[in-house]
Parts: sequence; C-alpha cells; structure tokens
Amino acid sequence: MTSMIKKYLPYAIIIFAVFLLVPLIFISEPMQKFSAVGYYFILLMTQVVCSAVYCAKHGLDFLFTLIAPIAFLFTMMIYAGGFSNITNIILLVVYLIAGIFGLFLGDLAFGDARRKQEKKEKQAAEELLLQAKRRDEREKQKMAEESERPRRREAASHSQRSSRGSRNAHSSRGSHVARTADRTPRTSEKRASSPRDIDDDFDYDKYMSDIDRMLDETDRENRDLDY
Repeated sequence: MTSMIKKYLPYAIIIFAVFLLVPLIFISEPMQKFSAVGYYFILLMTQVVCSAVYCAKHGLDFLFTLIAPIAFLFTMMIYAGGFSNITNIILLVVYLIAGIFGLFLGDLAFGDARRKQEKKEKQAAEELLLQAKRRDEREKQKMAEESERPRRREAASHSQRSSRGSRNAHSSRGSHVARTADRTPRTSEKRASSPRDIDDDFDYDKYMSDIDRMLDETDRENRDLDY
C-alpha cells in the first residue's frame, strides 16, 4: 500500500493542482468564454500525459486512471455546479477514458524500453539472490567445519592414546618375553646341577655287573672252604 501511494503521489499532486487551479483562470466573465479550453483540453491533456508517463515508468495500472475523475469531483462541486449539470458527468467519463488511453499510449511508446529495463533489473536481482545463496552456503560450510574441528581433534587424540597404549602393551609383552627367555636357561642350569641329573649320569649296568662278580667270587670261596 505504501509503495502504491509513493508511486501515485507525485502524479496525484500534479493532477489535483491542475484540476483545482486552472478553473480559477476561467471564473471571470471575459474568460468564461474560454472555459471549454480548460475543461476539454488542459485538464484532458494533463490526464493523458500523466497516465502515459506513469505507464512508461511503472506499467499498466488502471487504478491510476481514477485519480483524475476524483480530482474533477472537487472541481465540479466547486466551480461547475455539481451533478446538476449533465456535462460534468460526461466529463467524468471522458477523463476516465483519457486516463486509459494515456496508459496504452505510454505502453506503446515506452513499453519496450521499460520491459528491457525490468528484465535487466530482474536479472540483476536474480544474480544478487544467487550470490546471497552462495554466501549462505559458504557460511554454512564454515560453520560445519568449525563444529567438526573439535570432533576431529578428539578423534585424533583418542587415536594417539590408543596407539600409545598399544605400543606400551607391545613393549611390555616384549620385555616379559625377554625376561622369560632369560629365566629359562637359569632353570635349565639348576635342573642340570640337581642330584637327579647327577644320578641320571650314573652307570647302573656296570654297578650291577660288579656286584654279580663279587657274589660269584664269594660263592667260590665258600665252596673251596667246604672241600
């Protein structure tokens, strides 16, 4: 609504000024003979020109054509005797038609240039929108990267801790294996120096053969004594 008022306001001021001030020129008796010039030419041309210029800038807008008839209502009530005169009602319709004619005239004369300008403005607006979208996407990516950085740091620190733990576990296992390897020869040495290992080196067959021989000799001696 405010944008429409801003578009209408300069033209409405011009139309109301012309429709309310021009009839003052024809109030005097010598100028009343020329009042038709004011009503049928000056006011009419004002409506046509303003409508054409408005259409050249803003396009077809049929609500704009109501400004001149509304302004003529005040002129008609102040200077022309109101609705009692049929000519005033005809002039209302004439000004309305003149406004429509002025809109089409402005569209025919300046419509192509206006459309090209609107197309350029539309393309520029689309480019700005695309740039804004790209900026939003970049900002979103930056925010996502910033939010992922602490997660990556935590994951890296966790992986470093796990790798350190695995290294420590491997080193402890290696030291344990080395300790067991150092202990095994000692135990074997102890076993070799034990009495059982010494007994295992004793020759039992030789010992039994010596005993049998001694027994045989004692038997022989006893037999000799008996004889």
